[in-house]
Amino acid sequence: MVRPSVGSVSPNKADRKRIGIIAGRGELPVNLAQSLKARGENPYILLVKGEAREEDFADFPHESIVITKVGKFLKALNREGCGVVTLAGPVNRPDFRNLIPDMEGLRLLKRIGGALSKGDDGLMRAITGYLADKGFQIIGAHELSGSLVAEPGLIGSIEPEAEDWQDIHEGLQIVKAVGALDIGQAAVIRRKYVLAVEAAEGTEALIRRCGDFAWDYPAGVLVKLSKPGQELRADMPTIGPDTVEQIQAANLKGIAVEAGKTLIVNRERIRELADRAGIFVVAVTADQNLDQTQTLTQTPKGTDPS
Repeated sequence: MVRPSVGSVSPNKADRKRIGIIAGRGELPVNLAQSLKARGENPYILLVKGEAREEDFADFPHESIVITKVGKFLKALNREGCGVVTLAGPVNRPDFRNLIPDMEGLRLLKRIGGALSKGDDGLMRAITGYLADKGFQIIGAHELSGSLVAEPGLIGSIEPEAEDWQDIHEGLQIVKAVGALDIGQAAVIRRKYVLAVEAAEGTEALIRRCGDFAWDYPAGVLVKLSKPGQELRADMPTIGPDTVEQIQAANLKGIAVEAGKTLIVNRERIRELADRAGIFVVAVTADQNLDQTQTLTQTPKGTDPS
C-alpha cells in the first residue's frame, strides 16, 4: 500500500484538480490510470477492498478502503487534492448487514435505502449524487478517455453471418426489455433462443452459465447494452480481452455491444484474441435494423493507450 506522508496538507477546494479513481474489479481502472499517467496526469487510486487487486496498482499512489467506510474515501480524496472523481470497474453490491459503516457511510445508507430496491442503477445514482453533494465533480471513464468508447462497426476481421445478425436483433429486443426493468445489461441468444439473461450475477457469470449448454460447434451471441437512463458516469457497460476469452470458453460465436455507450478496454488485444479464435466483436446502435446480413467496418484506431 502506498500511503501519503504524515505531514501532507489538504489543498484548498480551488486547487483540487487531481483525478481520483475509485477502483473496482477488472482491467478498466488499471487501463484508465495508465492512460491518464501517459498524458501527464497523476491520478490517486482508491481501491475498493476485496474488489480491486492492490498489486495491479503498484505503480500508482493508492490505498485500499472498505466500501462502507465512506468517510475514509472522502477524507482521502480531500487530502490528495482530488476534485474530480471517476468510478471505474464493477463492484459487488455490499451486504450492509455484515459491514459496519462509518458516520459518512451511515449518512449514505439513509440516502440509498430506497435506491437499494431500485436495482444497481438506482444505487449508483445515489452514490454519485452523494459525492457530488460533497463538492466533487463526477466524470465518467468515457469522458476521461474517449478512445475507450466503442464506435459503430467491427473490431477485428470476423463478420457475423446471417443467423448471427438474427440473434443480435433478437438480443437487442430482450436486453432493452430487461434493461427497462433495471434487471441487467446483457443476454445470450442462440438461433433466436434465449440461453440466459443477466441479473445480479454479472456478465462473466452469465457467460459461464451458457457453457453448460455449449454445442459441439460455436453458436450464439452475447448482446450487451446500457439500460435506459443508466448512470453512465459510474456504470457504463464494458468489455475487455477477458470477455473474448470467456466467449470462446463457452463456445459462443460473438459479441454485440452498443456503439457510443460501451467501453472497450485494450482494443488491440481484443482484436487479436477475437481474430485468433474466430469470434466476431461488433458495435451496433440499440435501434439498428438488423433483419438482414450486414457488413460493418470500423476504422482501426492508431496507437491505443489501452
